[in-house]
Amino acid sequence: MLYQILALLIWSSSLIVGKLTYSMMDPVLVVQVRLIIAMIIVMPLFLRRWKKIDKPMRKQLWWLAFFNYTAVFLLQFIGLKYTSASSAVTMIGLEPLLVVFVGHFFFKDKAKWFHWLFGAMAFIGVAILINGGKNNEGIDNISLFGCLLVLSAGIIFAAVLRWTQRVVAKVSTQAYTSVSIVLGTITTLPFTLLLTENWQISLNSTGIAGLLYLAIGCSWLAYWLWNKGLNSVDANISGVFSRT
Repeated sequence: MLYQILALLIWSSSLIVGKLTYSMMDPVLVVQVRLIIAMIIVMPLFLRRWKKIDKPMRKQLWWLAFFNYTAVFLLQFIGLKYTSASSAVTMIGLEPLLVVFVGHFFFKDKAKWFHWLFGAMAFIGVAILINGGKNNEGIDNISLFGCLLVLSAGIIFAAVLRWTQRVVAKVSTQAYTSVSIVLGTITTLPFTLLLTENWQISLNSTGIAGLLYLAIGCSWLAYWLWNKGLNSVDANISGVFSRT
């Protein structure tokens, strides 16, 4: 549980930092570059662990890397381009309820009353925080399309959480984290080529610092902490923690 709390402290600022990097490059490029930096960090471990993973498990790892990194990151950061950071965080605040809902109705992981309660409290808490600052951003900065993209990322996160939990238990936290980052970087490349609207890069100190934070803190360290703590609590509780 402690590992996941530490991961969440890092993740909590990712969308705000993400906005800062948009002054430097296209959101899709931000996702690709942050993954490349994280991949460089984990590559030595990946080379040692990949050969020891059997082929059936490799297929699962490819899919999980695509869902957890490519799909989630692209939907979040493209959505963030069209809407405000506060509205995007509000959509992410729905994830605890989504995790409980998906598990209860699709995975026969029957949720107890406190799972629903804590999930609702997590969303309400985020909504209250955002409501307090809405006058500073203005309604014109909120986009339904952007919010739906961020919400779609949350749905994917909720749908694969239990699958991720099972795979991490089989291959170890270190192996899963390093392998999924490398594979996620690869599966993101075709989408980067297709979805990047502006290839111009304007380097600045704020953008570089933000990009390094996203790569090292949010893409590598936070995911390692999250994966390490994933099997210490059940999926519903992990979902509640994911955005509290």
